[in-house]
Amino acid sequence: MRPHSYRMLATLVSVLLALLVALAAPAAAQDAETSPSPDVAVTTVDECAEPEASAAPRSDAPLSIPEDFRIALFDGVWEGIRDYYWDPDTAGLDWDQVGADYAPLVIQTEDAYQVYDLLSEMVELLEDPFTGFYAPEDLGDREAFDPSYGGIGALLDTSAAGEDSPGLRILYVFDGGSAEEAGIRARDSIIAVEGDSCARIAEIRGPAGTELTLTVVSPGEEPRDITLERRQINPVIRPQARRLEADPSVGYLGVIALSGQDAIDGIEQGLTELGRGEPLEGLILDLRASNQGAPAVTIGMLSHFVDGQVGEYHSRLGNEAIEIEPSTLAEDYASVPLAVLVDEETEADAEQLAAILQDQGRALIVGSQTSGQTHGATTLDFPEGSLLQIVTFGFQLPDGRTLEGEGVTPDVVVEEDWLAYAEAEDPFVLAALEALSAADATAEASPE
Repeated sequence: MRPHSYRMLATLVSVLLALLVALAAPAAAQDAETSPSPDVAVTTVDECAEPEASAAPRSDAPLSIPEDFRIALFDGVWEGIRDYYWDPDTAGLDWDQVGADYAPLVIQTEDAYQVYDLLSEMVELLEDPFTGFYAPEDLGDREAFDPSYGGIGALLDTSAAGEDSPGLRILYVFDGGSAEEAGIRARDSIIAVEGDSCARIAEIRGPAGTELTLTVVSPGEEPRDITLERRQINPVIRPQARRLEADPSVGYLGVIALSGQDAIDGIEQGLTELGRGEPLEGLILDLRASNQGAPAVTIGMLSHFVDGQVGEYHSRLGNEAIEIEPSTLAEDYASVPLAVLVDEETEADAEQLAAILQDQGRALIVGSQTSGQTHGATTLDFPEGSLLQIVTFGFQLPDGRTLEGEGVTPDVVVEEDWLAYAEAEDPFVLAALEALSAADATAEASPE
């Protein structure tokens, strides 16, 4: 812990808490918090799993922290929960009493490590897995997650790795990266790094300018070795829009990241491009593996397909109705049948989006049950490196239903490992095409 940070702490805690008011607002898009780092696994698996980020070792010697800074840190954490935790009942706890119990313990404890333990213990009383206090050493090596590190320029998913289909699956290839130049594409698998068949992301990362050899396999093809250079890249995920090769009358819009102005612009540009040429007879919106975003992007997406009040955000700052004003593209897409692809990795804003489109009768949901994690969380970073993550708002549909712990139930259930297939054989896409065709046939057979 850096001593000069403590001189800043008392001042910055109050500033950070003031900023939390803005951060907690559901419509605020926090690009820095929602943009994923390239080459970061979405999930981990069996014997080839990435090792968990290890906490930095603590010194055996106590680490002194002055009393005024202990007070400032305690106030920042306790008041953050009191003022911004989404549940006004703070999980049934008497938060004033909790503060009265823990404040003396923190004030009397001169060792920073013990102070961190006390603050973590206090927040854990909420029994909320998405709200917690983290000491600097709990966060591991933050530099490893710096988006400027050297990598191949791909967003990876290890959830499908295993005996039958080993490797690190590629969800997205970033523009300008060496993976893109080498012809690596989404759905490819990295099955070996430098000849080691237990491919790990830690081995793919490295100093920019160095080379590595990957063994890559595309669905239905033979493995190939590719040597490429690690580079620093700009990890921006853009929506992918195109017409399906199997049926050009159906458009495809893939949105892994519902965050940032790039997503808002990319969605609008994609829908505009898809609307040119022959009229669309259907649109597939792919939200699989979409697990981070911002409400502003979700609302922007909804404006192309629905209007009116479609749900509500609820927080300590009050409830805010989700009111949708139709976009300039809404009329063009009003009569285009819509299917939404989801899987168990679909979370947060993507779940909200799918649930609203389903609830409004605007889309058929195709895929597997989503995760049921629709809350919104805000992080409060303290100057010396500790961090408080707080769930600041929840989501509910117009009838009061929430998805928390349940997720979105698909209209058409598909459980296959979609990353193992080329797009033309993707069971989710094929099921969506069938559902859209059936819906169109039903509409034509219905009397006017």
